[in-house]
Amino acid sequence: MARSKSRETILKEIEALQSKLKAHDKAEAERIGNLAIKAGIGSIEISDEDLIRELEAIVGRFRAPKTEVAEPKAKGHRGAGQAAERAGDQAA
Repeated sequence: MARSKSRETILKEIEALQSKLKAHDKAEAERIGNLAIKAGIGSIEISDEDLIRELEAIVGRFRAPKTEVAEPKAKGHRGAGQAAERAGDQAA
């Protein structure tokens, strides 16, 4: 049975993925920071602890399980079956 990858190759892949993750996190931090500035967070007096608590509350609201919405009942024409019967009555 042949080896698929060497340990060294796997470690290099992990290192490359960690680098991509770090770049992703940096870009997200900049995006969220820019949105926070636009929302006016930079101009209010709030402690880091309070801000973190409020951001966690926002995250909780969006991560909350969504309630199931009942599927709408199939819409049909009322008395659709009666129309065919009436058509036969008129022909007779």
